[in-house]
Amino acid sequence: MFIPIGLDQTAVRRLPWVSISIIALNLLMFVVVGTSARDVEQQASRRAQEVIDYWTRHPYLKLPDEVLPPGMSHSERDQLKLVAEAMRSVQGRPAPETEDRAEEQKELEALVRHLHEGVAEHPFKSWGLVPSDPKPLAFLTSMFIHTGWMHLLGNMLFFYLSGPFLEDAYGRPLFSVLYLTSGVAAALVHIASFPHSDAPLVGASGAIAGCMGAFLVRFVRRKIRFLYFYFIVMFRTGTVDLPAWVVLPLWFLEQIFFAGLAGSSGVAYRAHVGGFLFGFVAALAIKQLRIEEKYIAPKIEKQISVSQNPALEDGMDLLLKGDLEGARRSFAKVLAAEPRNADAHLGIWQSHCQEGTPEAGAEHLVRVIDEEVRRGEHALALDHWRELVVTAHETGPAALRWRLAGSLATSDSRASVEILRNIASDPAAGLLAEKAARQLAAFGETALPSAPPPPAAFGSTSKAGLAAGPPVSLPPAQIEVSFAPPPPPPPFWEAPPRDSPSDAETRPKIEICEVEALQPDGLLLRGAGGGSDLLPYAEVEKLVVAGIAAKPKPFLVLDLLLARSEGQPRRVERLLSTEFDPRHLVGRLDMSGLDAFREVVKVIADGAGAQVFPSGLLAPSTRIPTFETLDAYERVELGPRC
Repeated sequence: MFIPIGLDQTAVRRLPWVSISIIALNLLMFVVVGTSARDVEQQASRRAQEVIDYWTRHPYLKLPDEVLPPGMSHSERDQLKLVAEAMRSVQGRPAPETEDRAEEQKELEALVRHLHEGVAEHPFKSWGLVPSDPKPLAFLTSMFIHTGWMHLLGNMLFFYLSGPFLEDAYGRPLFSVLYLTSGVAAALVHIASFPHSDAPLVGASGAIAGCMGAFLVRFVRRKIRFLYFYFIVMFRTGTVDLPAWVVLPLWFLEQIFFAGLAGSSGVAYRAHVGGFLFGFVAALAIKQLRIEEKYIAPKIEKQISVSQNPALEDGMDLLLKGDLEGARRSFAKVLAAEPRNADAHLGIWQSHCQEGTPEAGAEHLVRVIDEEVRRGEHALALDHWRELVVTAHETGPAALRWRLAGSLATSDSRASVEILRNIASDPAAGLLAEKAARQLAAFGETALPSAPPPPAAFGSTSKAGLAAGPPVSLPPAQIEVSFAPPPPPPPFWEAPPRDSPSDAETRPKIEICEVEALQPDGLLLRGAGGGSDLLPYAEVEKLVVAGIAAKPKPFLVLDLLLARSEGQPRRVERLLSTEFDPRHLVGRLDMSGLDAFREVVKVIADGAGAQVFPSGLLAPSTRIPTFETLDAYERVELGPRC
């Protein structure tokens, strides 16, 4: 058995509010209408039982035609008469006189009318579309009524697989029109097929079929993921991705086949066919007229593009005019809406520098450095860190300095050594001071305090056009380097280990784990044995990321290299992208899988104060190195790290 469960690509540019509202409205209507429908059905059942009981006691009476099923043949009516004769003979009661019989017939007919009055009160009759008596409003309301949970969940599953992505491509107004007109077109086809039917048409399947037809045109190469299971000797299950150009035409042909067989059965197959064709043709028209490219896409891109907060411009103007308090109030408004806005933090720092109180704004410059490291703007982050040291006489959190040193290791090894010395000479850095000292010793450096940077480094400029700090003039004796600079060393994580040869040759001990949650103090991992355990961030020394070009689908590897014990092989906890969904871990279902994966890496790196390889991986523009096999990756990348 195959059940569709998702798509191979699920990223959308905006939250699909229209699709979410349609699903919510269907659920709400099901709860409201379903409650009243159950009450009416119970009442109608009682009234029908009264009719049957009365006729059973008086089988010589004629059942009114309103009770008989519509379209009942003459032969079926004759059989019903035979049943009545048999019941009369069993009871052995003669038919009463004509006058009494007429009164009893009237009472039976009254019970039948009472039954039909109850049936007419059914909400499906009020809200559904009756082909023999189509009301204009029912064309709309019938799309949001469902007969049961299976009917509702089945429709919403198919809508979930098509609606949000069409909304993202066509925009909210056009998608809304497409959905509603597809439902109307499907209803018209059903009315044309069964013009005299009194059975109400309910359900969103006609409109959803229109979405599926449009999806076939717009996302013809998109793959639909199916869950399959079968039982042959033993129960087996799995998933498979099938292209839309295969799945949707097969579904359409199935609807045509059943529409020819079913006639006026309980499923409106012909409405499905009509809705699908309407959506298909509408999407072809949108494509041929280039409506999406000309009108929709530019508006959506304009809405989702980043625009500068007006309060930020006001703050800059006030800063240039010397109104420092007013500037800080404007920047604070920006940060209330965008807490990570680097330009607003930088503006507050600059206002304190002009006021002569840089220590009061140091926290804001630290936030700027953190954001620049996260975005991969390492040179700018270095300039701001040097400015923080000289101007505010502060160095920032040790974990931030460690990340900055690692990010500069390949592009500016001298700056990396400078920051490592700063960490190693900081008693408050704790474990990171020891790690920095070990890294310095690995390529022959000492943990002496680093010399202050040259003044030229302090005149950097932010994206917003604000000077990042006032020019600083220091006596030459303070800026001269007191030792001959060695040739640029290799990055500290690639320096040859100073352990014994046997340790260097020991292969790491790798355990594949499944990450269950990111907690404030570590990762909750489930090992191969099935047990869960907390891995403290403090035990993670390095993170290595790579892609493996496996068939049929590549995957990502995240290796957590734990602190090494004397004489023991390096322990590596391995996380595979095939074993967890990073979006659920970071609580951001709106993110793409790759962006969420980078966020997971950042959370672990920040918590552990560990370096990430390759350097700059957290920047969206950095490409992840890819290898043909896990063995090739371990030989090239993992070997030197261990």
